Amino acid sequence: MAIAATAAVQAGMWGRYNYLEAKAESKLPPGVAAEMRRLEIEPEKNAKRLQEIYAMYGELFAPPSDTEDLIVQALLSLAIVPFVVAFGLILARRIVRPVSHVVAAAESVATGRFSARAPVLEAAPAELQRLAMHFNKMAQRLEAYDRELHDSSAAIAHELRTPLTAAMGRLQGILDRVFPYEEGQIATVLDQLEQIQRIIGDLQVLSLAQGGRLHLQISEFAARQFVDERIHWASPALQARGVRAVNHVDVGQTVRADRTRLGQALSALIDNAVRYAGDGGIVEIDLVERDLGVELIVRDRGTGVSSDDKDFSRFFERFWRSEQSRSRHAGGTGLGLSVVQAICRAHGGHASASARAGGGAEVRICLPYTGAAMDSGTLVA
Repeated sequence: MAIAATAAVQAGMWGRYNYLEAKAESKLPPGVAAEMRRLEIEPEKNAKRLQEIYAMYGELFAPPSDTEDLIVQALLSLAIVPFVVAFGLILARRIVRPVSHVVAAAESVATGRFSARAPVLEAAPAELQRLAMHFNKMAQRLEAYDRELHDSSAAIAHELRTPLTAAMGRLQGILDRVFPYEEGQIATVLDQLEQIQRIIGDLQVLSLAQGGRLHLQISEFAARQFVDERIHWASPALQARGVRAVNHVDVGQTVRADRTRLGQALSALIDNAVRYAGDGGIVEIDLVERDLGVELIVRDRGTGVSSDDKDFSRFFERFWRSEQSRSRHAGGTGLGLSVVQAICRAHGGHASASARAGGGAEVRICLPYTGAAMDSGTLVA
């Protein structure tokens, strides 16, 4: 605005001098005025004749005094002030209005109303539009975190209360001699306590991963031996349900990851597949090498999740269970698949789920070849 105001004043002074020059020429005899305009086309060649004309009619070409120039400049400056103020107000409104919307939305968020959003005004400068959009993204994530916190808190209380109530009721029954004091009754109580321990362990992994404090020990290891090991650990559950696990991983294939955490994720997927694959089913495990990384795939033929896209979009949510089969009586903490996703993201990858042709589910653990997790031996994810 300062540059524009200065240019306007200078333009006014230039117009004034042009006016004075035109006024002086109008007082010259017509022939002299025409001659002077002709001579001024090439003033260097006609300097002598121009000087004679200026000397003859010098009183007409006398420049204005410095005082007059200062007065005219002052008047021009005063005349331009209203335009500068008006333009400044318009510009300030374009800046202040979107900022005020962001401030109002921020005040709402500060009071706990995470649904507040700042409107993105098309008339606002691009920088302020980006500010409003980034604020809205932040508020959206805060709203999602707040909703997840409330839902998780209620779900955690419910999931812990169920086995705890069962364990306490069983112990009280033993004390009241409703149940006999024998090894089988104690084993039932121990099963309930172990379920509580699994829930707490899964919650700890999720908390560490979300806070960026999940320690990873990265190493390269043989994939087939790793899968065989996890199948062997799951053999009691496999035999109990009559489910057969098949390892399709080639002997020469390797994986670079945290062996313990990746094993935890694979065991969770095997456990999930066994629980919902159905008696006499089959669980297949394969490793596929891609351009950007590897995919550890677990497939089953069960009916644990329908082919509805909404089911698979919520597959890795905490405590989510499909209405048909992912019920509590089937076992599990409701956190295993969320732990799988957290471990994958800590490695710089992700987990995905989809329906199989002919029925069943397919879960993929996608790990990149490169990245912070893959390039370091120890990483706090």
